[in-house]
Amino acid sequence: MRHETSFKQRSIVSGVIWSTIDAAVGQGLTLAIYVIMARLLSPQILGIVATGALALDFCRAVLIESIAIAVQARAQPKDEDYNASFWLIAGFSLLAALLLFVSSNTIERFSGLEDLSVVLKGFCIVVAVQGLSRTHEAWLTRNQLFRSLAVRSLLSISIGGMVGIALASQGYGVLALVGQLVTTSLISLVSLWTLTPWRPGLRFSRQTVMELISYGRYVALTGVTNFANANSDLIFVTWYTGAAGAGFYSLAKRLVNAVSTVIGNALNRVFFATIAGLQDDREASRTTLLDFVMYTSLLTAPIFAGLAALAPDVMEAFFGTKWLNSAHLLSIMSVTGFLTTIGLYNHSVILAFGKPHWQTWLTLIYALSNIAIFIVAAPFGLIAIAVGYVVRALMLYPLSAGASLRILSLGVGRYAQALVPAFTGSAIMAAAVVGTSFALPAMSPWLRLGLLVLLGAVVYAALVLVVARSAVLQIWHEVLSRIRPSEPKPATPPKD
Repeated sequence: MRHETSFKQRSIVSGVIWSTIDAAVGQGLTLAIYVIMARLLSPQILGIVATGALALDFCRAVLIESIAIAVQARAQPKDEDYNASFWLIAGFSLLAALLLFVSSNTIERFSGLEDLSVVLKGFCIVVAVQGLSRTHEAWLTRNQLFRSLAVRSLLSISIGGMVGIALASQGYGVLALVGQLVTTSLISLVSLWTLTPWRPGLRFSRQTVMELISYGRYVALTGVTNFANANSDLIFVTWYTGAAGAGFYSLAKRLVNAVSTVIGNALNRVFFATIAGLQDDREASRTTLLDFVMYTSLLTAPIFAGLAALAPDVMEAFFGTKWLNSAHLLSIMSVTGFLTTIGLYNHSVILAFGKPHWQTWLTLIYALSNIAIFIVAAPFGLIAIAVGYVVRALMLYPLSAGASLRILSLGVGRYAQALVPAFTGSAIMAAAVVGTSFALPAMSPWLRLGLLVLLGAVVYAALVLVVARSAVLQIWHEVLSRIRPSEPKPATPPKD
């Protein structure tokens, strides 16, 4: 039993490391490419592509992810389950791609955004390709083979980014961003089929299909409301401020989401795979949730607090003065990034313990409240929409947290205690950075940003070592145990 527990713990730690590398490398490369593209392209072009990407996100969230999550949530998925998942997702995605292609011109006329139809036609390819590779990704995730996923990310994002930058530098405008995403999805498809030992077959039962659809319908409904929850702000921004306003807003939101994805999605993939295997052990599930919440908050809270404090410096240094209108938006929206990161664990608990209908109701409440807030805030401009987004997130986060705590019979006090060290250190760090920023003399944007980041890192590290020393040392020990080769045990002398 001790050997099994030790093996499982090593597997979790290894999964966390490789999943974090996957997300960090993928989002790091994506963000670096995005910075270059933003310098080469105008806010209007980025706004048009961001608006077109809403259709892509809708298809993925509703048709693709619903079945993929259904098969991943099974306690012991078999080849028949993955076979059924593959053909369902492939069929749904191809149908969605066809419908999107046919309706692209109509959507452009309705929105009034020039070149939107070209963007949507390009994204039809992305939808179809993702449908042919998502089950392979689910298989690798469920079996915790995160190293293969990291290789996939490195190849696809690098090659796609090179294509996009080359097209942008030659003046191809929206086609540069479309070409980047199409290339990335194609390379990802080839990589996943090459790196995954599993191959789709025709052996599956009607019962398996119906079970996946039955579970997936709740996830699909959740996907619809999640889409409205996550993207209704951009829809209102585009409608009221046009492509340029959408470009400024989407840039700030993209930066916040990039940080959330690097850390939150990486850790949540491991958390979901782990918690799904602990459905019969509530105490282990409680401990796992608290550990992930504490470690994630220690890592992400200072990052989002730093983004809020240094938003103008970040914009000027990385994107140039033409994007300074995004700085205040970034400061405001950083709050939602932290809530999104730790909130992913709540949703995973709900899904892993067979309560997808709870998730559906939660996201429906989120979506309706979002739409209501944006109807009121949108006429007052970008800042009002960003503030409304944050207020809604703060007010409704306790609902998802309360649902997961109820499932695990976990007290609010223990959950809140896991967040205290990160909150305390981040608040003091942000105050120190903001105060120092006013005292610094005029200097290069990069030098100014570097000095303030260094100050924040030193202050936060010192504070965390005081208020959460045991947690920091535990993380450090587990990471080192994966990096250092294990020492060979001395040979046992033979008995006489």
